[in-house]
Amino acid sequence: MSLARAVDLRPEDLAGRTWAGYVRESTRGQADRYGPEIQRTEQLRFAERHGLVTTGREYLDLVSGKDTLRRSDFGRMIADAELGAFDVLLVYDTSRFARNVADAWLYRDRLARAGVVLVFCADGLIAGNVDTYELEGLKTVADAAYIRRLSRNVGRGYEQKWRMFADPGGHAPLGFARVGERRLLEPVEGPDIARVRRAFELYATGAWSDTELADELELTEAGLSEILTNPLYAGRAIRHKGMPDQEERPARFAAPIDPGLFERVQAIRERRRTAHTAGGGSYARRPYPLVRLMRCVECGSGYHGDANGGKRRIRHSRRPACAPSATYAAEPYEEQLARVFDGVRLTDADIDQVLAAMRRVEPVVSATEPIDVDAAREELQRQLAAGELSIDAFSRAWRRTDRPIQPAPALPDELRLRRARNRLAEFGVLWRNPAVPDRLRAEALHEIFARVDVQGSQLLAVHPQPNENAWLLGLAALRQEQHVGMVGARGVAATISIIPARRG
Repeated sequence: MSLARAVDLRPEDLAGRTWAGYVRESTRGQADRYGPEIQRTEQLRFAERHGLVTTGREYLDLVSGKDTLRRSDFGRMIADAELGAFDVLLVYDTSRFARNVADAWLYRDRLARAGVVLVFCADGLIAGNVDTYELEGLKTVADAAYIRRLSRNVGRGYEQKWRMFADPGGHAPLGFARVGERRLLEPVEGPDIARVRRAFELYATGAWSDTELADELELTEAGLSEILTNPLYAGRAIRHKGMPDQEERPARFAAPIDPGLFERVQAIRERRRTAHTAGGGSYARRPYPLVRLMRCVECGSGYHGDANGGKRRIRHSRRPACAPSATYAAEPYEEQLARVFDGVRLTDADIDQVLAAMRRVEPVVSATEPIDVDAAREELQRQLAAGELSIDAFSRAWRRTDRPIQPAPALPDELRLRRARNRLAEFGVLWRNPAVPDRLRAEALHEIFARVDVQGSQLLAVHPQPNENAWLLGLAALRQEQHVGMVGARGVAATISIIPARRG
């Protein structure tokens, strides 16, 4: 019986087990104070007192506990637990784990099934123990009740602020700040509001697309759209926008953008929206199954779909783009990928050869460059406290300080190899067939590939998933000259074979 399935565990039973910590605060402001350090200290004391062995892993989220799915590090923690990265998860108390009853029991069960013991250090509780199960349940329900009451009270506070000051609540948009004791929205003269004015003035000329103007102002397209459609800039405050109880009032401050200019911009956007959708009234959803895997070889930027102008294009996310153009048509990328498979034809004899090679070759563990994790995280916390990083950027950078866990090598399995062979043989036809649902195309793509390297309009290399696909593609790549490189494909002659890409 695993430790996590035991029903009468005591803290001393955990001695010698590896542990990781989960830390959560609801807001950045709380993270700037002492909450995380209090949680870390309590976890460390528990571990030292009872002889646990540290893995050096910490998972940090700065988001409300009522919505587990919004917590990026929480999801990573669950995934790592299910990979066997640690034996015990230390959490300060039940409220730090979840304030949603359904999530609390769902993820307790997932950890238990993974063989991980969940400990609430300050509460002195080990999840699932029979003797303390009622207390654990009561605290979990109390945590959920607290957040519900808090949500109700915060909602009433926002309602009162709206009635008294026509303040819609929420984050301050670009060029605004919350000022004074009551933390009311006010436009603030400075470079941000000047950039907003320039955005409206240039867009009103009709000569700039969203893509071009976002590049010019060093904004994302979503950020530009948020600015150009926010009526606060025209002196109008709206509460519960788009809801049945939507209300609109004149703002308590002078409009930083001329209302006439704001309306001209809305008219241009409406004309463009109608033209893009042939009068349909909303943007057509356009599939981009490849973009989540694409990385620029020059600067490491990711990519995203761009339907501006009614065309399917793939856009370099980082500004400014390092390629001659920021966007390229999506279809040529997808056709280049499909051509990788046109020559993949593997026989039963090939399956036997690959199976024998898999049994002979030891798994290769790629080296990772060591970094000073503590120093890197200290610097990230300083940048967050100083306002130099957003919470999203902080969370992404924090995760990068973790050393990657090498996926478990695929064990030789003839049936799985034959299924993979059939999948590879059918991929090009499936990928090109417009009748195939986009969801199935994306699933097949992510099952086969881990990453796609891009330079400008060209695919330079593809990285197979480190499973049976890498072996089969390695054998296929050794037999033909590839226009797209196959990186990390395992062949039968060498552990790692890299087929260089040919440009042009």
